Amino acid sequence: MRIADYWRGRRPPVSFAVHARAVEDAAEELGRQIRAWLRGDPVDAELVSQKEHEADLIKREIRNGLTRSRRLLFPRSALYELLWHQDQIADLCQDAALLMALRRPPLGVALEDAYRALAEAVSRIVHAYGVAIEDFDEAVAGRDLRGAAAKIAEEIDRINQLEHESDLVEREIVASIYGSEDLPPFDRYHLIQLVLMLGGIADQVENAAGDLRALVAGA
Repeated sequence: MRIADYWRGRRPPVSFAVHARAVEDAAEELGRQIRAWLRGDPVDAELVSQKEHEADLIKREIRNGLTRSRRLLFPRSALYELLWHQDQIADLCQDAALLMALRRPPLGVALEDAYRALAEAVSRIVHAYGVAIEDFDEAVAGRDLRGAAAKIAEEIDRINQLEHESDLVEREIVASIYGSEDLPPFDRYHLIQLVLMLGGIADQVENAAGDLRALVAGA
């Protein structure tokens, strides 16, 4: 993100919001693969990996721009951290897809519904973050970050609430898995790892939102 361009009144061609949209594309493709996995259809993890790769290319361009920029509106370390958390969202989407492609244990109706609910929760939180970072990008480009601070703060609060809701679903799934006497130990381990990865996506979104809150507060 060439934030120095904002000082000259030019909107940068690549921004954190552009990267966040690519990350959301990876999350959306993961959602499609989760639905396939729940139906018992083959999981095409390569489709998610391709979206992750596209996001990674944008990340590299932003990181190179940050390295070259001499004048930045925000601390360089804070921007690197925000970029890292956004990158982790896409990485975990890829990891979850690869894990699903390896195995599809029998779930039963209750667990299928629970995983479907978790996937929807993850999709909502990634989208909510995309809205917040887009508003941040627009505010910085328009040199009105203080004016947009209250709206962005509300969006971040919404992200925190969504993360809490997804966390509750995670706990229910883990409890159901441990409470199931029909699942072999390896299947139980596999399913819990998938829960942790999906939950990790929501956690990284919350972390990125926390970084965003700090940037807005320091403006």
